Amino acid sequence: MQMGEALRREGLDEHMVAARYANVVSRLEKDPGDIASGDKLLVEILKECSRQMEATQPAGDGAIQVKLVHNVERPTRKPTAEADPNGEK
Repeated sequence: MQMGEALRREGLDEHMVAARYANVVSRLEKDPGDIASGDKLLVEILKECSRQMEATQPAGDGAIQVKLVHNVERPTRKPTAEADPNGEK
């Protein structure tokens, strides 16, 4: 199980993280000089939780990223008499 999924199962989902962010922001707006070390730690924890949850999100509606790698030899072409030096016919 990935960390983001485990956090969600324990009740720490995107809505809760957003609510906690909003709470810290509103407290800082009321009194910017009253920033406690606990607030800074809470913001750091919320940032890390956000990263963990975003890392487990799918790319889209079930989309899967595919990397196509191919190495197909091209056939050798014989020069034609009709072609001019610039490669045009």
